[in-house]
Amino acid sequence: MKKTFVSGAILLTLLTASCTKTAMTPSPTQTTENSILFSTRASASVVGLPSSTLPTAIQTYLDQNAAGYTLIRVEKKAQPGTNTYGGTKVTVLKDGVPVDYYFDTNGALTTRPAGPRGEVLTSLTATQLPATVSSYLSQTYAGYQFIVAESVQINGVAQEYRVQIVANGQRINVHFDGTGTFRDAHTAPGDLTKTHAVRYLSRDKVPAAIETALASTYTSYTYGWTEEHVHDETTTYDVKVFSNGQLLVLHFDTTGTQVTPAGPGPKPGGPGGPMAPAKDALIQDATLLPSVITTYLQTHFSGYTFLIAKQHTPPAGTTSEYKIDVAVGEQLYTLRFSASGELLMAHARG
Repeated sequence: MKKTFVSGAILLTLLTASCTKTAMTPSPTQTTENSILFSTRASASVVGLPSSTLPTAIQTYLDQNAAGYTLIRVEKKAQPGTNTYGGTKVTVLKDGVPVDYYFDTNGALTTRPAGPRGEVLTSLTATQLPATVSSYLSQTYAGYQFIVAESVQINGVAQEYRVQIVANGQRINVHFDGTGTFRDAHTAPGDLTKTHAVRYLSRDKVPAAIETALASTYTSYTYGWTEEHVHDETTTYDVKVFSNGQLLVLHFDTTGTQVTPAGPGPKPGGPGGPMAPAKDALIQDATLLPSVITTYLQTHFSGYTFLIAKQHTPPAGTTSEYKIDVAVGEQLYTLRFSASGELLMAHARG
């Protein structure tokens, strides 16, 4: 699959970071940031989405203008309070960092919608940083590696600069005010060499210890599927089982002992978390999906294994949407469709 990256407005996922506001060096004290751009963890082994999941105009633009990306998410964005879609948000991996960018309804590259305070986030290259920012980084973090940066503007006036670097083997987010004056620095948790990764396991590859635990305790449940999660070199298994039409997620370590999941929290691939809401219908039989959705899956995800689907009617909607989890080989994908078979979201889990 062709890979790509474009510069533009970016929004990256919420970061749990070490945080102390100090003039010189990051602190190891743990806290949670509310509005940080950079994700410190991304699985390098993720198999990206097929480029055919992109609208034609967007795929053409990316093929002609960029290189080096892995496509991990495509999502049509609804206009607030409506069922009308006003554009497409695309997430790619670039050098292990998730980067979001936006296209309008015609497939033209556009900026990220302004935030609630009217703030606009714009990605920056190292050469686009203010001289005061570059000077501070060079003096404080000699020999640092630049990863990514962005500016925050309101009404065209810079309010903040956010820069992510690697120094002494540690990923660090450094913040500056709108004049380029240092504000604070936050170290990312964990070693850069340790990541979170997830893969689908066919039943014949489930560890024998887990099979024994299932046979002894969960004989009344129907087996669904198993996911192997590796978080900072610790392996755990999410086993999805069903009872009375509801989904339950069991977490095991390699010895078959039930445990609390490692990492920032469980990420169940199946819809609805441990239990699907009563208003949503779980679909365990792939033949019950609309044929137009089945055709799409067969065309774009050849050889897929159906795992589970959830049929959901939005509170303001009159027609159902379908959230579906499938696997191709060991790669897990989550997709969302309208009742007419239009792809609304596709995500390569990693």
